[in-house]
Amino acid sequence: MIERVPVAVPGLVIFLALWILVLLQFDYASATTNSINTLWQSLGTDYLSTDPISSLSVLHIQPWGVNALYAIDLAISPGSHLFLLLLFLAAGAGAIALLGATLVRVGVPRGWALGACVVLALLPGTVLYTFWPYNVTLISFLAIAAVWGLARMRTQAVLGAAVSAGAVLGLQLMRSTFVWVFVLAWCVFLIVLLVRARSGRRLVLSALPVFIVLVMSLLAQGYYWANYQMPAMSSWSGQNVAKALLASGQLSVTDSARAEIATEPCLSSLLLAYESQKLNVWDPGGLAQLPGCEALKFSAQRSIPAWDQDYRESGELNYNSSLALAASGEWSRMMTIIVRNDPSQLVRMAITTDTGPRGSGIGIYLDPSDEFPWLDQPRSVLPLGSVTGLLSIVFAPALVVLILLGIGQALLVRTSFLRHNVVYWGALGIVVFHAAASTLVEYGENMRFRAEIDPLLLLLGVISLFAIASSSREARVPTELE
Repeated sequence: MIERVPVAVPGLVIFLALWILVLLQFDYASATTNSINTLWQSLGTDYLSTDPISSLSVLHIQPWGVNALYAIDLAISPGSHLFLLLLFLAAGAGAIALLGATLVRVGVPRGWALGACVVLALLPGTVLYTFWPYNVTLISFLAIAAVWGLARMRTQAVLGAAVSAGAVLGLQLMRSTFVWVFVLAWCVFLIVLLVRARSGRRLVLSALPVFIVLVMSLLAQGYYWANYQMPAMSSWSGQNVAKALLASGQLSVTDSARAEIATEPCLSSLLLAYESQKLNVWDPGGLAQLPGCEALKFSAQRSIPAWDQDYRESGELNYNSSLALAASGEWSRMMTIIVRNDPSQLVRMAITTDTGPRGSGIGIYLDPSDEFPWLDQPRSVLPLGSVTGLLSIVFAPALVVLILLGIGQALLVRTSFLRHNVVYWGALGIVVFHAAASTLVEYGENMRFRAEIDPLLLLLGVISLFAIASSSREARVPTELE
């Protein structure tokens, strides 16, 4: 009877208990209103309440996902933000449940899967990020859902492929790092698996949901290209790199880059202001006042406040204005020149600093995910925070070691069940892509990005440890699609 109980139940009980205790001591409604109004990535309550459709139609700083959820919340629960509260609660609990279900499906013993769910529930970031209405918890759920769908494909190919493809589309719509190329690669991966399992008409019907998702992904990116001429779904690419290289101390502007930039008056002034730190990277008005940038071209007004106004009615700077888009374009042009002439600076930022690797992009990526300013308030009331904080310190580094050992076993031991386990390699692919993208173009907030794939790290670490401990000579369950 006990074996029929889902392995995630103990973890879910712990997660829910901690979540309720934090909620009882935390003014969620006030904090969420503040987040929606002050987050740079948000359009704010004014635009999203008065004209949500038009405002979303001109969104260029981020993909639509998070701001669309804000708009729904402001329409149905503007005072309490109950919609966001329950959505993030469901996503946090869902990530724990899918972790347990996926581990069982790949052949890990129930006790191991149960323990993994408990660890994820006790990890401070799992609970705390559900109280911050941004994309971290949603991405962690979508990432594990993509891998759960992969595991499900063995017995229900159509359902599994559809869920997995839909989840990666959700990732694209939640964070611009998951570019359309990533979605394309994942969908091709799913189709290859379907081809190996099915043929003829059955294959076409099975792959149809994946093709639909791929078309939706390309259309979404096509909208951003047609309207803003951007190859990704965010106009902040250049500014993110500029901020990261300067903050990490790894900025390198070669003589050839300087010569190329010097041919354009605006970029020349921008480089001087950037290196001397006389201009805030996120100040579009300041950029427009630089010598040579006075005639900065930006699109005509559209009678949409979220596009036309440089400042919101609350007085907050509107980072989504047409002026902000034009300024972002100049940052992207300059940083493209700088990085193209010395791409190694991105690698240096990721792996080292002047005092060693501890403060590098990867070093911050492996830091405790809950040590993030937006979590200070709920973290101060988290029960057992000082104890579970120790878990947060060792969590990522320990799992990375286990994963590396697992990869080593898969490569060196021909009979390892990891070698042909598509779930393992699929999850690893997402983690490697995420880690590379997050550390090569970001710096100061990498611990927050890492929290997005904590369930996948735990999944890979547990599978790796089980494979090593059992010294398996054959798979416990079939690892290929039948």
